[in-house]
Amino acid sequence: MRRNRRGAGGGLEFGGSGEDSFVAVVVTKLTGALLFILLLTMVIMALLPKAMDVGPAGPEAGEEARPLRIATPAELPEAIAGRPYAVALAAEGGRGPLKWSLDGDLPDGLAFDGASGLLKGTPTAGTPKPVELAMRVSDGGSIAAGPLRLVVYQSDVPLSTPSWWKPGIPPVPWRAWLESGVGFLLLALVHMVGMATIAGFERQAAAALAVEGGGTASAGRVDPALSPRRFALYRAFIRLCTLSATLGLAAWLWTARP
Repeated sequence: MRRNRRGAGGGLEFGGSGEDSFVAVVVTKLTGALLFILLLTMVIMALLPKAMDVGPAGPEAGEEARPLRIATPAELPEAIAGRPYAVALAAEGGRGPLKWSLDGDLPDGLAFDGASGLLKGTPTAGTPKPVELAMRVSDGGSIAAGPLRLVVYQSDVPLSTPSWWKPGIPPVPWRAWLESGVGFLLLALVHMVGMATIAGFERQAAAALAVEGGGTASAGRVDPALSPRRFALYRAFIRLCTLSATLGLAAWLWTARP
């Protein structure tokens, strides 16, 4: 302890030795270094994966693989002739990739893929009784086998649906109608309508010419499209088309009769 004589006043001052100050500095630095090392260790431990967190890729040590077994039931879902069909065979246990095989005659339209175990296709006809098959699967080391039965039904309802543009409309018996003479009646109606239309155009042309020239118009001023000869050609063309259609219909009815 020493007396302080700075300034005008006085007082007592407690001082320490140089060894105490050095020890305090060393302890402070060591504590900071230890804290830094501890923090760095915690960060490294958090970033590094633990061995217990990584699970084994295969079966656990000491655990044996389950024996190969077919999981597909012996009775397959029923198929319908004319409709797409697909079913996949399944197995449990075993090691490695599976390879399938089927023994027996498959219904027409169905095919089997041994790599995927998929039975698919469109059966063309029904089967009078269940088709008996034998399935086998192998994983390269062991083989499992079992029976398999498939039934293909023949549908009594037609699988085709009517066209969208004529729902609910029954089919028209055109052949029966033509054989009953309806075709000749239609041709006669078309002929009469065509001749009446030409006659109406001819009357309109004659009225237009009468108004234009007072009925005394020279032949050079007459429109060729409105001349009587042109309308005569129109009538001849309609008669020719009607006669050709009538002869064609008669020939078809003659050759199509039983």
